[in-house]
Amino acid sequence: MSKGIFEDASMNLREWASNNRELEETFSDEDRAKENVMKVLGLEWSRETDTLAIQKVHLSSAQNDKTNKPKIIENDEKENNISEYLSFSAFGAINDCLPTSVPFGINPMKYSSVTKLLRVTAYVRGFIGKMKKEKYSSQSLTSKEIQEAEDMWIKHVQHTNFSEVYESLIGKKKCNLQLQLDVFIDKNGLLRCKGRLENASLTESARNPLLLPRDDSFTVLIVEREHKRLFHSGVSQTLSQLRYRYWIPSGRATVRKILRQCLVCRRVEGGAYKMPPMAPLPRSRVTESTPFSHIGLDYLGPLYIKDNQTTEKVWVCLYTCMVTRAVHLEMVKNMSTEAFLNSFRRFIACRGKPREVIGDNALHFKLAKHTIEFVWSSILKSEDVQSYCSSEGISWRFIVEIAPWMGGFYERLVGITKRSLRKSIGRKLLSSDQLITVIKEAEAIVNCRPLVYVGEDINSNITLTPSHFTCLNPNIGIPECEISSEDPDFKVIESSADKLLAIWKSGQKLLDTFWKIWKEEYLCSLRERTQTNLKQGKPKVTFNPRVGDVVLIKDNTTRGSWRLGKVIKLSVSSDGFVRSAEVKIASKKLLKRPLSLLNPIETSKLLIPDTESITPIEKEETSIHTERKAAKHAKQRLKNCFND
Repeated sequence: MSKGIFEDASMNLREWASNNRELEETFSDEDRAKENVMKVLGLEWSRETDTLAIQKVHLSSAQNDKTNKPKIIENDEKENNISEYLSFSAFGAINDCLPTSVPFGINPMKYSSVTKLLRVTAYVRGFIGKMKKEKYSSQSLTSKEIQEAEDMWIKHVQHTNFSEVYESLIGKKKCNLQLQLDVFIDKNGLLRCKGRLENASLTESARNPLLLPRDDSFTVLIVEREHKRLFHSGVSQTLSQLRYRYWIPSGRATVRKILRQCLVCRRVEGGAYKMPPMAPLPRSRVTESTPFSHIGLDYLGPLYIKDNQTTEKVWVCLYTCMVTRAVHLEMVKNMSTEAFLNSFRRFIACRGKPREVIGDNALHFKLAKHTIEFVWSSILKSEDVQSYCSSEGISWRFIVEIAPWMGGFYERLVGITKRSLRKSIGRKLLSSDQLITVIKEAEAIVNCRPLVYVGEDINSNITLTPSHFTCLNPNIGIPECEISSEDPDFKVIESSADKLLAIWKSGQKLLDTFWKIWKEEYLCSLRERTQTNLKQGKPKVTFNPRVGDVVLIKDNTTRGSWRLGKVIKLSVSSDGFVRSAEVKIASKKLLKRPLSLLNPIETSKLLIPDTESITPIEKEETSIHTERKAAKHAKQRLKNCFND
């Protein structure tokens, strides 16, 4: 029963001990204390001699005297002096006690609220009072007992953090903080700040507030209590309410720092991680290669066609070359994997097999990837064929989910194609054949757009377009020229190996010219950047994400419906920055999201400094043989021997 009562007061009662042997025999063996000397509430008590040992520290000599011996308080002296030694006052000149000791050995870091801390302290003080046979009017805690417990903690934190102020007030020495705030000691031994409001109709605490340190755990609990009382109000309102009783140096910065750790405010108003600067363009984007060797693909639509007096939906699959910026359009009748594979086969038959494909996270794209991998790796079991297929296979790569800016090189062309189709078709309802014709003509038109700036100089170079790399005759539409046999330059039959070779050389020379313009004008123009950072909302955190952080995953719903997740892996880019992370949600499902969609709630770092910024993560150098610790130690000893 006694253990249950103490558990309700958040106190773990483990053993019983007494200086009376007859009473000890009534305790059970499992509840009886085994040691003769034990620590009780910060004091060493010997049950055989019934004495208490306490460390006696004087304020003036506490820093210099390191050989203080425990003082033994005899039984006849204990009744008169025990209250003095248990007062735990922070002012050593008033009562010669243990000023630097934490009240009753309680660790405030283990308590989530100052209310619980003060109630536990009051219960401990009441327990000591009952051991001294003091009388209490009620069994429950009173406001006076809570206030006395708070004064005890304030004395402790003030002496721990403002010992130089006490010394200056006792020795009448100068202290900057005492001069700035006009600090004095009240009748209870507490430090208070005097201002110019002595004649104001305010309370004593408002005219002369208590001095609290800014970097103490007790101050954090005090600020959190006021913040919760005000229904999680902002910095100004919380600070204004605090100053009715307390004064914290650099109060606004302290309150702002503490409020940033509030889990409720983070969940309701907290921002996402700050995205690092934009990464450099990948090598496959700025290196010469065969057109459509590195491609990106995406869907656009739906479009509507008429088929047997009915209306059907169709989509357009866009393939774009990363180097030449050319496009290839294919119409698909549905969003199934089979329709996409047929479209992909038509693209390969027309443009050739690509080496790398980049796309978003559409389900039919993912299923098509697995299907193609199965076809390339599982049809033939021969080792030679397998090695050939693995070297000639298509590499699929997907961007991070819900991060369309990572596929901006094809999203931009989707917008250009949509604009061309919207203006050409309008509100017309075309048939399937008519729409295919319009799509192919729109493809040719998009491929004829200039890649470089078109100047006003008549002697400037040719305007480079994507069609210069894919087709040597980039004309579109119906040919209007007429060929007549009366033309003197017309020759009916002229075919020879020399003529074909000359045509091929002429085409290669043109391609070399186009690639030169591409390198000198187009590639150099990519250096000009008008945007270096991703656009984000105003509230954002400035510290790096860490594995183990609990985050709120942004979604296309209201903020109250966003899911919670835990970061289990960080994806490091080639430049060393982290731009995405893998998150595990409650259903054990893994999601890959960009940092701009992850709002941190609980981080693995206790206190986050305001000056921390986004920094690249250095990649660890991996090696096959790592040097052992013993080998390093042996090498160091050899160096020391040679130096000696």
